[in-house]
Amino acid sequence: MKNKYMKSLLVSTIIVLLLQHNGYSQDPHFSQYFTSPMTINPSLIGKDVADWRLTSTLRRQWWGGTVAPYNTYTASIEKRVAMNSTGDNQLGIGLMAFSDESNNGLLKDTYLSLGAAYNMTLDGAGLHHLGAGLTANYAGRLVDPSKFEFQSQFGSMGFQRSVPSNDPVTIQSNHYVEVNAGLNYSYNDKKWGFNVGAAVFHASKPKDGVYLNSTYTVDARYSVQGGVYFNLSNQNQLLFSEISEMQGQNSIHSIGAVYKISVKDKNLRSFNVGLWERFGDAVYPYIGLESERWIAGLTYDVVTSGVKTTSNSVQSMELSFAWQFFSAKHQPKPVKRIIQY
Repeated sequence: MKNKYMKSLLVSTIIVLLLQHNGYSQDPHFSQYFTSPMTINPSLIGKDVADWRLTSTLRRQWWGGTVAPYNTYTASIEKRVAMNSTGDNQLGIGLMAFSDESNNGLLKDTYLSLGAAYNMTLDGAGLHHLGAGLTANYAGRLVDPSKFEFQSQFGSMGFQRSVPSNDPVTIQSNHYVEVNAGLNYSYNDKKWGFNVGAAVFHASKPKDGVYLNSTYTVDARYSVQGGVYFNLSNQNQLLFSEISEMQGQNSIHSIGAVYKISVKDKNLRSFNVGLWERFGDAVYPYIGLESERWIAGLTYDVVTSGVKTTSNSVQSMELSFAWQFFSAKHQPKPVKRIIQY
């Protein structure tokens, strides 16, 4: 039954990965993408989770400039279920809430995701792992017409939204359901390890739009990610991480590294420092604190694109938190790895 379940999940995932469609939108993204596994690859649901894992990321983009900031929030909870006596094969179940709002709340996108992933070992030593995952998203888009500023509302006192507009535009909210899929492979040894994965989002060709009688097909977003780590003799750890996301005519490529400095403290395991580059967009340093159960991180985007000059001194900051915890029937224990960079 377990092999049949895994085979069915792998076949379904591969079929969904091959689906393609056209559209005109672009998904939001995180600098600390590794702390939001359900937004980059469904097969990472429950991976490396001892029992339960809670993750959350908050991003405030382009504050401090003339452009209204973008606010993006996500929170997810995952549960690991062992599928064999050794616990090497596991089923992960996850639930995620995602919100992205722009122009001071004029446009707001929300998503509610439910997904599952199956991760299995490929050898007796438990070094090679393969995973596949699927998520179903309920997405909603809401436009608030009261926050529009029309030319007819401009007067000596500036824009006055209370003045009726002479530009009648009928706008409606929109909702749709979609399917996402992903695969990942990883190798973990005592000295080093690596992972590589690929995923597709909006695979079921959802329709979106904010005007009546005017909709479009959302572009598929393809995500490819990978990383490698080395356990050093001084108990420190060096990690390299990369992600590429392609959606329609847009693409984002990020690469970076993290150095985990071991801390001999009963409440803290390591102090993490890193640096990433999102090509053509920003360079951002990363600092983090990690214990045996939780990890917290902070990034600050140093914008290198033309947006910096267009919108004066724009800034972006991001906070992340991940916590692994145990239910009453499980004995609490140190977590080997809280998240996968």
